[in-house]
Amino acid sequence: MKDYIYLFFRLSVLDMELFLRGFNKTFLRYSKKYEVVKNYYDQEEEMKKIFPDIENLFSKLDVVCTWYPRKADCIHKTFLGYRIMRSRFYIPVDMNVGVRKFPFEAHAWITCYGQNFFDDEEETSKYNIILTSLKEGEHH
Repeated sequence: MKDYIYLFFRLSVLDMELFLRGFNKTFLRYSKKYEVVKNYYDQEEEMKKIFPDIENLFSKLDVVCTWYPRKADCIHKTFLGYRIMRSRFYIPVDMNVGVRKFPFEAHAWITCYGQNFFDDEEETSKYNIILTSLKEGEHH
């Protein structure tokens, strides 16, 4: 139950920040605040050990986003996922925002070691990445 409350609180704070500061400032703040994390999991094998915990938390995040009184979609999940993965699980994930021209649509998702974390690779390949938290020259 405490995970649901924590996620709801974090979602509410993020939603308020997006409203007050806007997307660009929020994206930059998250990118900088969570960019340096100690004790990164260096190997995918190590990550597999904690993956059930991560999957469980993201399932709870889906539930919280569904029942949130305002619209909470991929951008909210990406910001919160990025924060949680870097600060709680110490996994070097990156936020990505992409667009496609026709029909126009935008989407946000998380990558880890260059692979989509939860989204289907085929789905996100339809988008041209226009913004990423990955610093130039960095390769996770």
